Amino acid sequence: MAIDRRRFLVGSALALASAKPVFAVDDWRREAAVFVSACRRPDGDYAIVLVTSDGRIVREIALSARGHDIAIHRASGRAVAFARRPGFFAVAFDLEGKRAPRLFAPEAGRHFFGHGAFSPDGRLLYTSEHDIETGAGLIGIYDAAGGFRREGEFLSHGVGPHEAILLADGRTLAVANGGIASDPASGREAIDLPAMEPSLAFIDAATGELRAKHELSSDLKLLSIRHLAAGARGEVWFGCQWQGG
Repeated sequence: MAIDRRRFLVGSALALASAKPVFAVDDWRREAAVFVSACRRPDGDYAIVLVTSDGRIVREIALSARGHDIAIHRASGRAVAFARRPGFFAVAFDLEGKRAPRLFAPEAGRHFFGHGAFSPDGRLLYTSEHDIETGAGLIGIYDAAGGFRREGEFLSHGVGPHEAILLADGRTLAVANGGIASDPASGREAIDLPAMEPSLAFIDAATGELRAKHELSSDLKLLSIRHLAAGARGEVWFGCQWQGG
């Protein structure tokens, strides 16, 4: 029996959220593997869950709305969960649960696209954002060591930046510009799909300078570049979502 992508993901999220029992926070360190995921609980509420490799929940953090991705800095044990696009909140937490989660938001006129990445030393957090007035894609910069105070921003050099990852050199951000203009006032509704401009941009995280930009050919411009992965040999893989009929 064929299972569509959305039904599979929803079912997986529900299965994660309903796994029991919930162990004490300290117990997660004794598990062989732990995954962190946003999910929807069986009661319809949203949460972040830490689960073992066999699906057992070891910690749960409530969210006020649906979450998307989670940025993790493993050396410090710090993580940030982002609201789904258009997102107006993020929740910072530590994997050991020693400190209470901290809620923070983009500045007025901005919204999150659901992704972010830490600097190698964990001091800074880079987030994919949208300038609501101009439609420009942005990378927000937050002081992760200082209560996630916003320090600045620079252009993503494209429209609708989705995922951003920091490459192995510790300085280059790879940014998936989805290319879709959208109006947060109408939710997630896309504007003028025929004018899409998806691109993969490589940006100097220290200066915001564009190092390289790769655009899809005209026959593929309805592929919205969304998610990224860096390979062991320095290659960058990207996943797309088709916006055509």
